[in-house]
Amino acid sequence: MPPDRWFLLAAVAVFLAAVRPALRSLKSGNWTVQRQWPLMLLGLALQSTALWLRGRELGQCPMKSLSDVLVFVAWSVVLLYALVGSGFRLSLLGIFTAPLVVLMLLLALLLPGAFPDYPPRGPINGWVELHAALALVAYAAFALACITGCMYLLQERLLKRHRIGSLFYQLPPIQGLARAIARQVFLGLGLLTLSLLISLLKLNTPISNPKLLFSWGVWALYLLIALTIWRHSLSPRQTALAAALGFVIPFISLWIVTSHG
Repeated sequence: MPPDRWFLLAAVAVFLAAVRPALRSLKSGNWTVQRQWPLMLLGLALQSTALWLRGRELGQCPMKSLSDVLVFVAWSVVLLYALVGSGFRLSLLGIFTAPLVVLMLLLALLLPGAFPDYPPRGPINGWVELHAALALVAYAAFALACITGCMYLLQERLLKRHRIGSLFYQLPPIQGLARAIARQVFLGLGLLTLSLLISLLKLNTPISNPKLLFSWGVWALYLLIALTIWRHSLSPRQTALAAALGFVIPFISLWIVTSHG
C-alpha cells in the first residue's frame, strides 16, 4: 500500500478517537475542548501529509479522481473547522465534523479503482488548479453549514422535548448556530462564485460543459439558500434544514463532476 494510504488510514483512526472520548465526556456532563482539539489537529496533519505524498507521486495537485476529491474536501472541512470553530464558539462542531470526515475518507479508500494514476500532462495551469481548489473548499464550507444545521435541528428538538441535559448545555446558543450557518453558506457561495468566474473568464470553458453545468446547479441552489437567509424568507429552523439537506446535492455531484473531468 502506498505511504499516502497509510496516512489516510491513520487519520481515520484519529478522527474516530476524537469522537469516542468526546461522547463519553458529554454523557458525563464534564466536557472540555482540550480532549478533542489536539486529535482534530493531528488528523489534519495526517491528511495534509497524505495529500502532499499523493501530489508528489502524481506531480500535480490531486483533484481529478473521485477518491482524491473526497480526500481534498475532507481535508478542507477539517481545515475550515480549525479556522472557524473557535471564532463561531462552535468547539463542539468537531463531534459532528469527525464522522462526516471519516465517511468521506473511507469512501475514498474503498471505492473501486481508488486513487488511479493520472495521465501525463503538460505544464500545470495555475488557473485550473485555483479553479478546482476554490470549488472544493467551497464544498467544504457547504459541508460545515450542513453539520451546523444538524446541530441547530438537534438543539431545537431538545428544546421542544424539554430534554435539557448535559448535551444541551454543551451546544452553542441556538442564535449563534443560525448566524454560523449563514456565514458558512455565504463563504461557500463566494468561493464557488470565484471558481466559476475563473472557469469562464480565464479558462474559456463553454457554459454547456457538463462539469460546469453541475457546478452552476450547485451554485444556484446555494444562491437560493443565501437569498432566503438574507431576506429572512424562511424561519431559522427551515434555513437549518435547507443547509442540512442541501449538501446532498454537492455531495452527489462530486461523482458526476469527476466522471466528466
